[in-house]
Amino acid sequence: MAEEKTTLLQSSETKHLSTITALRSNRLSIKIVSLQDHKNFTEKQGKSLRGTLINSTFVFLLAYLMLFFGMTLRPNIYDEGIVLTASMRVAAGQLPHRDFYAIYGPAQFYILAGLYRLFGESILVERLLDLFFRALLVASVYTVASLYFRRSVAVCTSLVTLAWLFGLYSASAASAVIPVSLFNLISTALIIPVFTRTLSRRRIFGAGVLAGMAALFRYDTGIALIGIHVCVIAIGIYMRRKDNRWRTFVSGFSPYLPGFALVTLPPALYYLSVAPLHPLIHDVVLFPSKYYHRARNLPFPAVTLKGFDNFAVYLPIALVGISLYAVVAGLLRMRGHEGSAQSKSEEQQRYGFLVAFGLLTFVMYFKGFVRVAIVHMYLAIIPSLLLAAALFQQRFTFRRPVRISIMFVVWLSLLSPAWCSLREIRDLYVQHSSLPESIWSAARRTTRAITTTWCKTTNSATRGLCFLPEDDRIQTVEFIDSHTRPDQKIFVGVTHHDKIFANDNLIYFASHRLPATRWSHFDPDLQNRYDIQAQIVQELEVNTPPYVVLDSEFDRTYEPNDSSRSSGVTLLDEYLHKTYQYTHTFGRMSIWQRIPAP
Repeated sequence: MAEEKTTLLQSSETKHLSTITALRSNRLSIKIVSLQDHKNFTEKQGKSLRGTLINSTFVFLLAYLMLFFGMTLRPNIYDEGIVLTASMRVAAGQLPHRDFYAIYGPAQFYILAGLYRLFGESILVERLLDLFFRALLVASVYTVASLYFRRSVAVCTSLVTLAWLFGLYSASAASAVIPVSLFNLISTALIIPVFTRTLSRRRIFGAGVLAGMAALFRYDTGIALIGIHVCVIAIGIYMRRKDNRWRTFVSGFSPYLPGFALVTLPPALYYLSVAPLHPLIHDVVLFPSKYYHRARNLPFPAVTLKGFDNFAVYLPIALVGISLYAVVAGLLRMRGHEGSAQSKSEEQQRYGFLVAFGLLTFVMYFKGFVRVAIVHMYLAIIPSLLLAAALFQQRFTFRRPVRISIMFVVWLSLLSPAWCSLREIRDLYVQHSSLPESIWSAARRTTRAITTTWCKTTNSATRGLCFLPEDDRIQTVEFIDSHTRPDQKIFVGVTHHDKIFANDNLIYFASHRLPATRWSHFDPDLQNRYDIQAQIVQELEVNTPPYVVLDSEFDRTYEPNDSSRSSGVTLLDEYLHKTYQYTHTFGRMSIWQRIPAP
């Protein structure tokens, strides 16, 4: 009997040990399988990321080449001229705000000034930098879209972005909104995962750095971007967490501001060490807040057959509205639906995408809300394209009326840039200003005589690649170049300084002559004021420019704002007619020579 009990005990122990061994073996197998699955997932994710980067590089190169051969050779005399002349002034040792009026951030001026020192001053250097930002923006749109959408949707979104960048090229060459759009896009994409997980401190820090870079190109939108990111992170944490939300927000957002300060604080401290604060406050705060709306305000444009692309002014708000509906409806549906943790995470990520880029679109829309035009809506149009892509991919999750609305808006989002691009192609043909046509004319030797002579000279407009201003502007630059020394300054104004719309800023750069006044960049309600004209007169007395150029091309320009109203101040006009005498006329340009002192 005892032997039987012993046998039973041994048998039981053997079974128990075999069970434990089996369990341990199973656990080990599970661990091995889990590790293998994780390894496979990591390898798959790495391959996917590498594939995306390779594709994005290809998109960048293709976009760069297409934009290069599609760019106009006619410089923009105002917006592009302002950037060119400001960077020339910086290269000569002058400081924005202290030495010249500037409403934009200093980053673009200093980058170009540095490039001028390496490669020489030329429009080509500025255009190549501008094209770099544009192509990188197209590639970034593709990268972000490919992370969330099907490849076909990502390709289509990047093509639409490319069409906008080409269609508005003449009006936006050297515009700071292109690099700002780029930094807005990348920094916002970095923080979208906050809706599904805790972000690393490095990622948040990087978003802050990018926001700081955006602020150095445009002060106003850079500050606005901080507010957008604060809201996105707060909403993401609120949707993801049930407790300790405030502590989680403070902990998660804390690396952001040091990243922003790392980029913006050194330039700010340097400026304050060498210049007074008041010129900066005047240019960036006082003047815009008091005068910008009344000086530059434009009504919302009508949508006509000729201006069919004006739909783009209204599409961002429509897309924000549909996105808001999608987020609210989705969240209400999630509350009453018990799904898996993975499905909830995926839905939160989709809604996070709509919230982040919806907020970015909505806030940046106000940048163009005063002077309402497509070119001033760039900062809202680019993120709105990603909203359109997201809604298009999710369209089958909505009811029929919403699906129809999405398809209608998406089609308009495709047709508007196509129409804008066709108009740009027409303008290139009419102006004979496209690069392929210039190359073809040179090969066939059918180039006009004035163009041939111009392109044989070496100046900032022809170095590296011959850019083609209007004939009267070419003749004016050639006259200034042959009648003044490089160390002499000039003044380029308008025929009547009591009414200001814009002025030619290209002549300064093309002739490589520094402006004789701090106020070379004209704005309504600025140079037509008595106090500013008195300063200009004083500067002209000190710098004694030998020649003055007066441009009449804006005399008949009319807009329903202060740019079409006379201030009644004629101090500068009286001084010019008293101190200078008329010598030459080249089309809309008149040359006035300083009367020698008796």
